[in-house]
Amino acid sequence: MNAMFRLFLIALLFAGCGARPTQQLTEAEGALADARLAEKCAPEEYQAAVKALAKAKELADKGENDEAKKQAQAARKLAINARNKAMLRKDECEKENAPKVAAVDPNEFIDKSGAGTAVEGSSEGLKTVFFDLNSSDLGADARATLAANAAWLKGHNVKVTIEGHCDKRGSTEYNLALGERRAYIVRNYLKSLGVNQDRMAIISYGEEKPLDYAESEGSLAKNRRAEFVVRGNAE
Repeated sequence: MNAMFRLFLIALLFAGCGARPTQQLTEAEGALADARLAEKCAPEEYQAAVKALAKAKELADKGENDEAKKQAQAARKLAINARNKAMLRKDECEKENAPKVAAVDPNEFIDKSGAGTAVEGSSEGLKTVFFDLNSSDLGADARATLAANAAWLKGHNVKVTIEGHCDKRGSTEYNLALGERRAYIVRNYLKSLGVNQDRMAIISYGEEKPLDYAESEGSLAKNRRAEFVVRGNAE
């Protein structure tokens, strides 16, 4: 009887932890396989998805299946974001990886029409926007920053990616969604200021790419942000 009672308690314990999230892990693996272009064309985003999937498998192996499920769902979303970003950069990426036949004169990239250019992969001239905790609302400082960014974008014929970021508080899934909302709000505000939406892609990194790893509130505040990365000239 005692042995049967112990087996019953063990069964209850495992039931409380949920079953291994096989479906979510498989979906994440499939999304990562579909994002293989990102390994070359969006390597940071691809590695974030790989890291999230590895963490999901580790949690599942430990029997922490509820957390593993959330992490696998986050890995799938990161992989989809990586694939989308890689597709946006496909042409530039193929050029980057083509054999270099001659040095390029920087003067060739000066826009003679009066619209400037910027170095791909940089954020030169574009300032970071910061957010309050658990918020995607634009404060007065954020709107002023975006007004300056809009003016810069109107003077430079480039495409940008708006990256949404969060501090580490909250679940991985929650922070990915919050980062996406922040990037979306920033893009919409710039659109309202006259910047062509087709020039602006968005992506969320959630808590995966902090600026500051310290534990203070000031450090955490630096991580609640939207950043801009130039992704080549606009069509």
